[in-house]
Amino acid sequence: MHVIHLDHATINTADVSSSVSFYRYYLGLKPGWRPPVDVGGAWLYPEGGSYPILHLIAHSEHVSKSGMFDHIAFRAKDLRAYLAKLKAIGDSYKASPVPGTNLIQVHHRDPNEVLVEVNFADESLDEAERSTT
Repeated sequence: MHVIHLDHATINTADVSSSVSFYRYYLGLKPGWRPPVDVGGAWLYPEGGSYPILHLIAHSEHVSKSGMFDHIAFRAKDLRAYLAKLKAIGDSYKASPVPGTNLIQVHHRDPNEVLVEVNFADESLDEAERSTT
């Protein structure tokens, strides 16, 4: 037995609808089939994906600063389009190259204060677009 890749991440949220909207807007994840369970939430799928990569679990009270969960990371394409989405909404972010790699990382927070990291390979970052935090 060996691990192949990350299956999914789970985020606690006091507002499922806002979280679904956030991940749909920025990452194109869409809600899909979810088994009947006792707690509310949503499973989010990537475009064309047959399995959910992000689970949202409804909580009646806000989980401050995302509890013990540090961040969730995604690999994506089209850095310029992603930065344009952030700017269109006015969300603050930090974008920077990862030393010794071909990656640009963009960090910002979701409605639950979870740190979202999005990695872009082989794309360039203009100095003026490094940060709005």
